[in-house]
Amino acid sequence: MGLIRDRRCHQGLEMSECHNYNFGLRKHDTSKRCQKQRSTLIACTYRQKPSPFFLGRFIAIGMAIRFIVMVAIWTVVFVNSFLNQEAPILPNEGYCGPCPKNWLCYRNTCYQFFNESKNWYQSQASCMSQNSSLLKIYSRVEQDFFKLVKSYHWMGLIHIPTNGSWQWEDGSILLPNQLTVVEMQNGTCVVYGSSFKGYTENCSALNTYICMQRIG
Repeated sequence: MGLIRDRRCHQGLEMSECHNYNFGLRKHDTSKRCQKQRSTLIACTYRQKPSPFFLGRFIAIGMAIRFIVMVAIWTVVFVNSFLNQEAPILPNEGYCGPCPKNWLCYRNTCYQFFNESKNWYQSQASCMSQNSSLLKIYSRVEQDFFKLVKSYHWMGLIHIPTNGSWQWEDGSILLPNQLTVVEMQNGTCVVYGSSFKGYTENCSALNTYICMQRIG
């Protein structure tokens, strides 16, 4: 009888140890699965969170695109403003007659704005070679568009030291209602500015110029 109890006790101990061993295995497997799930969750979290380098690069690209667009817009505005200052677009008003090609026709007079820079005498010679003369203001009413000109151009007005008067190329004397001369430098030639104002300039200085040709 004692032998039988010893066997049962031994079998019971073996079953208890087996149960504990299986429970330990299950606990170990469960722990490993939890650790694996936790690692997977952490990896997913890191993958989903964008890196600071990616965000910085994205912001830099956006700012560069914005800068390029702004530069393009300001370039267009500047070019249009520059072109509008160089030569106003004039409508054909009244009969102008045959003007040279690409010249502007306004109230029976042809005009051309030349962008090349020359001194006063070279500008005068250039106009004469095209059967024209440097700009003369005959009337503020008839030549009203010249009040819009913003840049400086040689015109056909020169100072006569002998009598101290200002004289046009054709020999006529400057009248007060034609143009206001503003003495800026010690010069005997005049550049046209805007609003029917001329500014004294050294005749050897380089400036653009305006030629004109009267029709009829």
